[in-house]
Formats: sequence, structure tokens, C-alpha cells
Amino acid sequence: MALLPRAWRDTARVMSQENVEVVRNLAEAFQLRDHERAFDFYDPEIEWNASHMPTFGGVEGVYRGHEGVRAYWREWLSAWSDLYFEIEDVRGAGDDVVLLVRNQRQWGRYSGIETEVGPYGMVFTFRSGKVVRCCFHPDQRSALEAAGLSE
Repeated sequence: MALLPRAWRDTARVMSQENVEVVRNLAEAFQLRDHERAFDFYDPEIEWNASHMPTFGGVEGVYRGHEGVRAYWREWLSAWSDLYFEIEDVRGAGDDVVLLVRNQRQWGRYSGIETEVGPYGMVFTFRSGKVVRCCFHPDQRSALEAAGLSE
């Protein structure tokens, strides 16, 4: 960002922080089971990439548009009676925002069996204030690297 004029750098920083807050709010809304609020922030042509998450069982793939995202969540959530996770961190990287998740647990809808997913990350890509892409990563390191961040 150093080569951009100061006003552009400041605008980019503000937009990045706004995007970080959007992702934080999306994650918090999901925990409260307010799934529809997210669609106010998703571009109608969003790409939802869950192809790297074999631990999510049966819903791996790339989904497109609002209806694709809804289909993904319907399918995945239908297996669970409840779900809990912690937001470890949310980091901005230009147009990308990384959500780091830990301690995710879910309980089988019919079995009641608790399962756990190891720490993972999601990268949300923004254009014109909307999420145009979301990509799940099986671990936090790969999510950070995908956004050009490293630990």
C-alpha cells in the first residue's frame, strides 16, 4: 500500500476495517442462528468454496449464488441439532478478510453424538462492499497464506 497516495491508503484501511467488522458480525449472527442476515452482505453471484473441507462430510464443493449458499447450509446443518464455535480472530488483508475459527463442536441431530472440527479458517473476498467469494481452509495457516498473511 505504500505506493498509493495517502488518501487512497487511508480509504483502503477504513474499508478493510469495515470488512473485518462485517465478517465478525456475520460469524456472530451465525452463532445466534440468524442465517438470513448474511445475504444482505453477499453478492448475488457469490462463490462459496467448501471443496477443501473434507471434515464437513458430504457438502464439499463449490456453490454459486444466494441459492447455492442456502443449499450448502441446508444440507450441512440438517445433520446437526446444535453447533458451537469460537471466533479466534478476524484479520483484514486488503479485499480479503480471514476468519479464524476454533473449538467448533456440533451434535448429531438424531444420534446426539458430539463431534469436533479442528481449528480452521475462512477467507472472505469483498468487492464494492459485498462478499463475492468465501473459501473454507482446513487449517488456519493455509487461510492466512491464501490472504497473503503469515504468522
